[in-house]
Amino acid sequence: MNPIAIAQYGLIAASNRFAESAQKVATMSVEGMDIDLVREVVDMKLAQAGVSANAAVMRTADQMQGVVLDILV
Repeated sequence: MNPIAIAQYGLIAASNRFAESAQKVATMSVEGMDIDLVREVVDMKLAQAGVSANAAVMRTADQMQGVVLDILV
């Protein structure tokens, strides 16, 4: 199990989630589109938290690999 690869997939998923919400907000003014702005802002904030969490996982995994390499050398 590679934590960096898992975090990369998490970053992609969060980025896609943010992009989908942003697209909905951008098309709010199109007639016939019933968009819940509050829900979309919440989705964007959740996506932002997902990016932050996955980036933290990547940093921690990188630091742990560095420590292991320092021990082995």
